[in-house]
Amino acid sequence: MDETAHARAAFREGIGDIVPDPLRRRLEGVLESASMTPGALTVLAATTLDDAADLDIAARRGAGVQMSYEGLRLSRDLIHTDPWANGDRTEGDLNAIAAEVLVARGFEYLAHTGVAMDVVEAVRQFGRDQTHRENATQAERTSLDRQLEAAFVRIAVRAGADVALGSIPDQIDGVADELAAELSTDPLPRSETALVGVPERLSTAIASPDTTTPGEFSQSSGT
Repeated sequence: MDETAHARAAFREGIGDIVPDPLRRRLEGVLESASMTPGALTVLAATTLDDAADLDIAARRGAGVQMSYEGLRLSRDLIHTDPWANGDRTEGDLNAIAAEVLVARGFEYLAHTGVAMDVVEAVRQFGRDQTHRENATQAERTSLDRQLEAAFVRIAVRAGADVALGSIPDQIDGVADELAAELSTDPLPRSETALVGVPERLSTAIASPDTTTPGEFSQSSGT
């Protein structure tokens, strides 16, 4: 199964109704250039933890994670480059709107799921980090920026577990934290690299006798 293709298709479907056309084309450009690691990791986690997981739901969740991340990443680029100060106001305005649309659509896809508040906290943390970054050293700035990638790698694993198990066991959180530390680079590694070995790590974690079985303690909707 190609987790990346499924996440990409759900992302493309999610922006298909966006108008006007220039904005939709800008969003399509974001998709084409993106590392699909957050979306693909969501799908992989779901199908690894429950091989009967609904693939459409997993892909939609993956698209929601990917959209939220891409929107904040685009916002970060705007903060750092300030295209308005460089005279490229039209491009800056279009990218600012694109970032807002992506975050909003990502929220829509992840509402009423087990990671909805994770994304809210990621947005809040992003704002705090970018504020602190203004007076930070270069090393501190790099560390602050990497927290965005770390947050969404972690959210991706948790979103997949939520689809498969209806909850997010501590063992899976442990794997999520490990992957967040390993993969939080800017840009994110491509999904074909990032996903190597992940199924085995998730399967080992889920083999613990304390881990929730699929379907138990479900707290999220089926969308």
